[in-house]
Amino acid sequence: MKAPCYLCGEPASLDGLCIDCYNKEHPLIEVSTPLTLVACKRCGSVKIPGGWKKLTLEDANSEDLWPHQLDILLDSEVKPLGQEIEVIIEEEKRLDKVLHVALRAIGKSHQDLPAHEEKYNVEVRFSYGTCDTCGMMSGGYYEATLQVRADGRQLSEDEEEDIVRTVTEMTVAQYGHDDKAFVTKISSDRYGLDFQLGSNHLCQSIADFLESQYLAERKQNYKLVGQDKVGKDKFRITILIRLPRFGLGDFVKVLGSPCQVMAMGKSGLTCFDLVQRQRFTMNPKSSKWQTLEYLASKDEKREFMVTTKVHGQPIQLMDSKTFEIRDIDENNLETIDVGNIVYGVFLEDEFYLLPTE
Repeated sequence: MKAPCYLCGEPASLDGLCIDCYNKEHPLIEVSTPLTLVACKRCGSVKIPGGWKKLTLEDANSEDLWPHQLDILLDSEVKPLGQEIEVIIEEEKRLDKVLHVALRAIGKSHQDLPAHEEKYNVEVRFSYGTCDTCGMMSGGYYEATLQVRADGRQLSEDEEEDIVRTVTEMTVAQYGHDDKAFVTKISSDRYGLDFQLGSNHLCQSIADFLESQYLAERKQNYKLVGQDKVGKDKFRITILIRLPRFGLGDFVKVLGSPCQVMAMGKSGLTCFDLVQRQRFTMNPKSSKWQTLEYLASKDEKREFMVTTKVHGQPIQLMDSKTFEIRDIDENNLETIDVGNIVYGVFLEDEFYLLPTE
């Protein structure tokens, strides 16, 4: 026969207590009430011991932020005391800046006892402030400037759009990992693009990507802007990324042969030889690169219509603007039919048919 529980007299199960009394003496969780939830009024971040905790991008775009903010608060305020604890939040009453919730804790107070459920009523009081990141952004804080230029020309609209998209995507990717991962200012003029970035690390990462993607030149310098609290010098970095004279679709000369730029990126520069009618790829370390010369912009290409195609005879093309007729070798247009549109270019007084792809 089991000894009685020393609190209620029921048969004891553990440490001289019955199951109910043991569970009462050993709650599943510990949480105080009321709780104060301090949220950033700009981004929704929640202040917890040790700093600010950001919402995920998905949560930050939710119509109602408080459930996600409350999850963050309770992660730091609820102390689990039992085993295999699951906490379910139920809204009971919501006012302007006060929220009453019930926390249903399900778990075991001891590994030898069955799981049970406990309910805790908690009052949450909302307060608002400005997190460190938003404070720096509103104050115009930045550690680095990224300048993007092109050698001897303006950036094209496509290049500007791609670069802004790259900066945006790489900044968003650092959300929640780097508190200074934000863009303070973007400016554009006839010289190129300028970005003021809160994080030096982010600026370096973006510069690394652009340098590789566009096979660009890179220069950087540092400017002393003061000292930190312990007297260490603080520097602000400026990184210049200069894109080459040519861009996608432009015409260059390699080993004396006219070519069209078809692709550029980490793997190198891919060109189409307009004489040999074949592609090749090179990188800045190759010997071919040393012979690279800019010839003309992609805007120099001209549109032609195939007007005559007879086997064994030259194919006739008509300039869509001047209506002049030009003969070309039939081998260059084996898969093109009469009436199709093709493109060509005059480079150094010579006519070249462009690849059809």
